[in-house]
Amino acid sequence: MNQETKNAQKGRSFLREAVILTVASFAVKIIGVVFKIPLTNILGDSIGVFTAAYSIYAMLFMLSTSGLPVAVSKLVAASNEKGRGREAERIARLAMLVFGVIGFLFALALIIFAPNIARLTNHEDSALAMQIIAPALFFICVCASVRGYFQGLRNMFPTAISQFIEAFFKLTCGLGAVTVAADMGASVPVQAACAISGVTVGTFFATVYILLYRKLSKRCRPNDTDNESESDKRLLKLIVLVALPVTLTAAALYFSQFLDTVIIVNCLVDSGESKLVADTLFSAYTGLSVPIYDLLPATLVFPIATSILPAVSGALAIKKTKRASRLTEQAIRISGIIAVPCGAFLLVTGRHCITLLYGASKWSTPMLMADGSSLIPLDAAQISLAVLAIAVFLISIVSTCNSLLNAYGKPHLPFIAVLIGIGVLTVSEIALLYSPMGIHGAPMSSVICYLIVMLLDIWFLRRYCSVKLKLAGMFARPLLCGVISGACTYGAYIGAKALFGAFVGGSTDTRSASLVILLISGIALVVSYAASVLLLRAIKEDEVRLLPMGNRIADLLIRLKWLKKQEITEEENV
Repeated sequence: MNQETKNAQKGRSFLREAVILTVASFAVKIIGVVFKIPLTNILGDSIGVFTAAYSIYAMLFMLSTSGLPVAVSKLVAASNEKGRGREAERIARLAMLVFGVIGFLFALALIIFAPNIARLTNHEDSALAMQIIAPALFFICVCASVRGYFQGLRNMFPTAISQFIEAFFKLTCGLGAVTVAADMGASVPVQAACAISGVTVGTFFATVYILLYRKLSKRCRPNDTDNESESDKRLLKLIVLVALPVTLTAAALYFSQFLDTVIIVNCLVDSGESKLVADTLFSAYTGLSVPIYDLLPATLVFPIATSILPAVSGALAIKKTKRASRLTEQAIRISGIIAVPCGAFLLVTGRHCITLLYGASKWSTPMLMADGSSLIPLDAAQISLAVLAIAVFLISIVSTCNSLLNAYGKPHLPFIAVLIGIGVLTVSEIALLYSPMGIHGAPMSSVICYLIVMLLDIWFLRRYCSVKLKLAGMFARPLLCGVISGACTYGAYIGAKALFGAFVGGSTDTRSASLVILLISGIALVVSYAASVLLLRAIKEDEVRLLPMGNRIADLLIRLKWLKKQEITEEENV
């Protein structure tokens, strides 16, 4: 077995684990779209009742679970590498107990205070839906602790399957219940409660599955060669020390989204736009552009952040600092290599991504702007998505760097970077919204924010984790490949639109036309990007070997002289 293969096996390829989560994330996102479209048609204007209840759940869900899997994964990975299997099991049990209690208290509080919260948010009809979804907070806390345990052992299958189960029952039970309620003529609050019941049922069955898997499966057990273990008090303190900063970081990001709801409409109205125009532009930005912008990094890049944390934590636990540094650079580079074509695709084809998922008819009515010009909401959303396409690369690197800083035991640093970023976001968003940019100042401020956060995260890794990272060397060639593939994709995009118009006729702002155009553009993107990456040597041999079937692919590309063979030293294997 050659040295490259040994290195890849020793690293236990975090990218293969990320692929498992990517497939699950993609399936979950598709199920989410399939759920939301008919639900919107059934509830109509009353969809706000569902959204109001779900947003309260989402906030409590984030507060109770955002840091838990990260903390458990990091600590279990470290214990496992040291051979402290009993300690890893105690961490999981302790986390399940403590956060199960937290989840139960949150659930109980939501059930009791749902009417008060509904009145406070001016959505009185959402109280019943809040009470129905409340038990999901308990189930998801328990489920998240077990997911973190398996992620620490670098087994991503339980997480992936439980996520799919959760989404599947959300779709089938939620849509089934709301359809029956609508057919029976139930009131709006009851229909919304029936729709949201799928979330509770989904989290229940996901929790049952992952608990049974842990109890019955013999495939994934921690290494048990060292009987030493920290005390429960010490382990709980470690869990809190990791989980709390991660939770605060997530809360800060959630707060930045809340700021958008406060700032955008008010600034647009103050700048002279009517309330109707401001509300429509806000809906087009947050309802069309932002969800699509979130889609690609969430499914293709964010799983890398989940998978790299236990890999680096384990290496650091057994003092393999050079291996940790190598994995750190690989994770950041691969995140960038994947994010670049995603951003290029959205930049070129954003309009048809929107029309495929959401349709064009509702968003094609021109609006009279304050300066006397007219603007179509779909056009505004397209431009905003094109701006956000630049941020895809930035947020992908930020996500991976945040996870790496957690692995290095510096969970407070991402929080500091995000706080600074939110300050920059707030100031720049207000200034740009008042400028001639108008609504497009919102996505531009996001680009500025994530650029600042990315640079801070990279500096933190260099300064406090002693990782040598050179941005130009890491990303110059992948970004050049992105420019080349973006140009090729744009040519294919224009050609696809022309061909569709010539052979089919009519507008290309339809779902059928968008599907054809996106397929042709996507093929052009993949082919041109892969070719440019190989021709410009933008990917290294060890990175190719991390891919599924990576050793075979790397050996083939080396034989064809499309990939340069690396010289691996013994020092790199430390």
